[in-house]
Order: sequence, then structure tokens, then C-alpha cells
Amino acid sequence: MRIAEINDIASVASDLAVGLRLRGHDVTVIRPRLVGGSLHWAIKPVVGPVRAVEWAQIIRTIQTGHFDAVHIHYTYLGMLGVIGKFPYILHCHGSDVREITPFTRPMVEQALKHAARVFFATPDLAPFVLERRPDAEFLPNPVDAAQFRPIAPARESRDVLIACALNDIKGARRILNACTRLSRSHPEIRFTAYAGGDYTEAFRALPNVRLIRHQPRANLPELISRHGLVIGQVLLGVIGMAELEALACARPVVCWYSFNDAYEERPPFVRAVDGFDIAHSVARLVEDGDARQSLGDEGRAWVLRNHGVDATAARVEAAALAIQRPR
Repeated sequence: MRIAEINDIASVASDLAVGLRLRGHDVTVIRPRLVGGSLHWAIKPVVGPVRAVEWAQIIRTIQTGHFDAVHIHYTYLGMLGVIGKFPYILHCHGSDVREITPFTRPMVEQALKHAARVFFATPDLAPFVLERRPDAEFLPNPVDAAQFRPIAPARESRDVLIACALNDIKGARRILNACTRLSRSHPEIRFTAYAGGDYTEAFRALPNVRLIRHQPRANLPELISRHGLVIGQVLLGVIGMAELEALACARPVVCWYSFNDAYEERPPFVRAVDGFDIAHSVARLVEDGDARQSLGDEGRAWVLRNHGVDATAARVEAAALAIQRPR
């Protein structure tokens, strides 16, 4: 089949393309520019004309490209299929259904209504999606375990990588509390964090934290592997690609995860819900290299079983076959 993957959210479309190509399909990844994406919803209409031109170009590409199936990522972009009158698979990723605005609501509802098949990327999205599409399915994000692999053993480093953004929605205040506690009780423990979030300056002020710029994705396996363990998001009870990729690199991940029933086997995260828990878990793992290695190996094996690229691509393949467009 010839398949179009539209919009590359967290590299999910790219990774699916790899899996689908290995299964023998011709896959094109279309990356919209989405001009004005960071604007407040109330003023987004000002970029409407620019978006309209881009959408028209994408629709024309689909209509003239002889694609057998179209897979659209980010809910309101399903309007491309509604307007272009072609069947599509719709993939919900997070804020597109969790934080619907008056501007996006009509598009989200139409996109969900007319999609031939609907997937959602994390289990916490179920209540937001299922009320509009009861037939929607949780599809675990694919993780490229060939790229995200342990370059060095977890037991060789005692450093800690903070893999999430330093924002409230990720629980940065709780992580800051943990780092502050450890700066006093275990000043030898060193943290690396990405600069740029709301709490950047607060983290910068700590003597045990080094801030770095966001890295190209190709550099992430080496960066992760320089650290012995990883801290992920600790507020909403969910995880994203950063936590999964850290597991694939055989690093234990300290985070708050509360959707244990989403998988047939319990995800092997080190659960921590506040600054005290995070600090305690980090201190324990920093002191125990064998525990870091064991948990890291368990995490990678779990990712291979539950987030393998081929298994995820197979489910998209089945959905694409079901809606295959006649030539």
C-alpha cells in the first residue's frame, strides 16, 4: 500500500513509517508547518489564511498522490480528511483532546465524527476520546529500540537526567523540591536538565543541576546513556516518549504513573509522587548500581514487548487495509 502519515508528533509518524516500510509499504511523511501553533487560541484566526493555503496544498497532495490510506496525527487536523473528502485514520495525542478550545472544538468534533478509525496515544486520553468515539482504541506509541539502545551500562554512571520539560504540567515543582533536598543530603549527586521551561531559573540556582539546550533526537541515546537513571514527569500520572525512550536505553525511570491497567503487564517504572518520594528513590538508586542495571534491563525488555515498532505498525497496517481507497 501507499500510505500518507500526516504530522509528526513526538516522532510517532516517523517511527511508524519505519515499521510500515519494513512491512513492505510505501510511506510518505507529510510535516505541516502549522504556522501560529504557539499563539493563544483567541488570536489564532489571524493565521487562518496561511493555514488555509497549507491545508489546500496538503489536500491536493493526498488527492493526486494515489495514496491507499491516510493516517492523520493531532485531532483537529482530521479536518483535512473532512474537507478533502477522503477516508482517514485519526490519531489523538494529548492536548488536542485534553485542552479543547472554542477555536478547536468544532474541528475536533467533526474530525472525530468522520474518521474511519480513531487511535489515542496514552491511556489518560480515553475519557476525552471515548465519549465522542466509543470505538476508539489505545495504541501505544512505537519506540525505535534499534536507535534508543543502551550505549553504556546503567551501573557505570551515578548521574541523573531530568527528561521532562521544567513546567508545572510535568511536575517540575516536585522535581525541584527533590533536587533541593538532595543538594543538602547528597550534594555529590549531579543532575542534568533541559533549559527553557517555567522553572529554568529556579533549577539554574541549584548547585547540583546542570542545564543544557534541547538536543536533536539523534543525540538522545548517547545523552541518556551518559546517565545512570532518569526522572520523568510526575504530575498527571502519565508518561510520554521521553520516558519510553529512556526505558529503551535500559535506564530506570522515576516518574508518577497511575494507569496500570492499560497494559497486560505492569510497567516497570519507579513510582514517585512528590519531592520526598523522588529524592528517596533517586538516592537509593544512585547508591545501588546493580539495582540500576536490573531495573534498566527490565524496562528495555518491557518496551520491546509493549511498544515495539513492528507491533504498532501492524495495527496501523490493519486499519489502513480496512479503509484502503480504490484506485
